[in-house]
Amino acid sequence: MRLISLDIQLLDTRATLDMPALTKEFGKFAKEVMRRARISLAKSGKNSTGNLSDSLASALYVDKRTNKITLDFNAPEAPYWEFVDQGVQGSFSKLKAPYSPFKFGSGTGQKGGLRNGIREWIANKPIKQWKSTKSGRFLSYDQMTHLISRSVFMYGIAPSYFYSGSLERTFKKYKEKLEDAVYEDYEVFFADNFSRNYKIEITI
Repeated sequence: MRLISLDIQLLDTRATLDMPALTKEFGKFAKEVMRRARISLAKSGKNSTGNLSDSLASALYVDKRTNKITLDFNAPEAPYWEFVDQGVQGSFSKLKAPYSPFKFGSGTGQKGGLRNGIREWIANKPIKQWKSTKSGRFLSYDQMTHLISRSVFMYGIAPSYFYSGSLERTFKKYKEKLEDAVYEDYEVFFADNFSRNYKIEITI
């Protein structure tokens, strides 16, 4: 998922633009985003196995041909991270995650993924077995999985914003540093290409 992209368009195609200062600052920025995301994830209690936290990663792509720098944030080993971050609307109610782009029952998710995830979560947490109000007997993990899955499917999952929130907060902190890095790189560029035409677009 692309979260930050710096797209620099030079009208003179003969010119190339190196951005060493910005590339270095982006690296620091990415580390801080993931540090904050791991802290937020731990506080939210949504990292029972540690797999999601360990999977957080970033990648910086520099395309000198198009003068484009892209900073990606992802969790390759935990593809469900966006559900944890953005939440999921329930099939019956969207109150828990009214702004989430995801919804149970839409037919776009992996079949059986919710039930399997709940079953694994119960075992790893671990969750104490529930007692049946009728028989007084302990429910099996499979029975608990069925009840929890049905509730989650109908009413959804609240967002944690552990990743997107960390990105937003870190960007506010690093915005001036990133701007200074761009200015530093452009000073070098101007020295060699003062007469060239250019334009810069920054999309977040």
